[in-house]
Amino acid sequence: MWERRELKARGKRSFMRNFWAAVAVCFILAFTGAEFGDSVSFIRDFDASRAQTEVEVIHEQTTVSNWDTILKWLDIDPMDGTHPMWATATQSVKPFFDTLTGPASALFAFLDRSGSSGWGGVTLAVLGMAGGVWFSIFVVSVLVVGARRFFLEARVEDHISIAALFTPFHKGNWLNTARAMLLQSVYLILWMFTMVGGFIKMYAYRMVPYILAENPQAGAREAIRLSRQMMHGNKWRCFVIDLTFMIQWTLLPTLGASVLGLILGLSTGHPTLSGSIAGLLTCLLSLFFVNGYKAATYAELYVALRAEQLEKQAPLASLFSVPEFGRKPVSGPKEKLAADGVTLYTGPVVFHRARHHKFDYTRKYTLKTLILLFFAFAFAGWVWEVALHIVTQGMFINRGTMFGPWLPIYGAGGALVLLLLKRLFKSPVATFLVSMVLCSVIEYFTSWYLEATKGVRWWDYSGYFMNLNGRICLEGAVVFGLGCCAVVYFAGPLLGGLIDRLSSPVQLVLCAVLVALFTTDAIYSHFHPNAGKGITDYNDWENQPASGAEAYLTEKISVLFASPQGMFRLR
Repeated sequence: MWERRELKARGKRSFMRNFWAAVAVCFILAFTGAEFGDSVSFIRDFDASRAQTEVEVIHEQTTVSNWDTILKWLDIDPMDGTHPMWATATQSVKPFFDTLTGPASALFAFLDRSGSSGWGGVTLAVLGMAGGVWFSIFVVSVLVVGARRFFLEARVEDHISIAALFTPFHKGNWLNTARAMLLQSVYLILWMFTMVGGFIKMYAYRMVPYILAENPQAGAREAIRLSRQMMHGNKWRCFVIDLTFMIQWTLLPTLGASVLGLILGLSTGHPTLSGSIAGLLTCLLSLFFVNGYKAATYAELYVALRAEQLEKQAPLASLFSVPEFGRKPVSGPKEKLAADGVTLYTGPVVFHRARHHKFDYTRKYTLKTLILLFFAFAFAGWVWEVALHIVTQGMFINRGTMFGPWLPIYGAGGALVLLLLKRLFKSPVATFLVSMVLCSVIEYFTSWYLEATKGVRWWDYSGYFMNLNGRICLEGAVVFGLGCCAVVYFAGPLLGGLIDRLSSPVQLVLCAVLVALFTTDAIYSHFHPNAGKGITDYNDWENQPASGAEAYLTEKISVLFASPQGMFRLR
């Protein structure tokens, strides 16, 4: 019989032995919304009241819960006294419903928009909904399974690569894993309508991702049945683990941070500092310790329950396919292992991505390859921002100051990282941090240049947590840092290898055509920039006068571009 304290002690040791890799995995889960979402809430701490007041915001984006969207679509007002059942459900079911349906929020955005938009808006909302649902089913849910695989491997081996997170994405496992997780979600949604049943089944199905992490080809119904079998008689004890984590590592730290923030707020004369300090400290604690500690502890719980099933020779125990997961976890000081020190079982059923990872991040990039990569990253950034607006606002918006399908800031960031930071690539942490700084400098200068020459900002982070003059903020820096790591270790080597397969004349022609189109677009956009609703955030930007130093800079830089002699007048 397993003991809670023993599981937590083993989980803490496992987490600390693979600290940075575990933190990185948990951060990826939090950032994609798969799990631990509250841990990154501090980088999205936006307060509209602190935004600039010199110009008028063109539109306000409000957040409506999925539950409220359903009621609005059904034309039900739970507080008007005619629907007492809905009023009660709003108080008890709403939080669970919103949490459970979070990954499918695009569906509810479509429902909300379908009642007020024309067919064009509805069509785009459908596309956004389809993209959101696809991402939730085939990426987010599979990442959850991949994280279980990482922590199961981390308990028996040192120096596990975060590439283990992507184990389920192998072509032989991806669809089956996504299908099983989808079936689990459908069952949970149906049980949620019984209120109490949903809470119980949430624990009954707790082991499904672990079973799929060990055996990605297990049948969906078999995995669910085995999870129920493993959790039989253990649901309450698992709830106690959750409760102890919540009290020890959520409530008490939040209370302590709130007291500290209140003291600092009163002593500095800024009472609002209390909430910011508390939120920041508790989020950082979760991000760098609590999330990994919890994940490693639950991996130990799975192994303990797995051992019980094997000992009893229970039905479906044959789904356990990796003998090494039953080994005693490693202990003591870390040993220096060779680069190929991963020795986990790699039979035909399971696949260890780390061993077969062939992306050479130390490769060299030719000038032609860097030019083509610039356009690839610029196009990917454009697709990302356009898709984001389709999903969140249900409308197509051609982002950026230019008219072509590219955002140069993304292309410049990716290409410069590959060109300038090669010496740092052996340290992912250093690559991430320096990339954050480099891309933030690029973004800040771009924002300043556009405002100085056009008298308007194409983006404004005023009110976001840790922003600098509204031009850059922590959230944007983190996104760029993660994106650059993906470029360095995955996208760059992958796309570079594909480009190398093209003959040199073909590469040269592609470079010439793309550079010609880009230059034409840049010249035209300089005099007629892409702007308007959804592109710039402000009303009547063409007539919005700059003030003070901004007017001076605008005037001088305009003179600079007006004539060659203007270059010498800029003082």
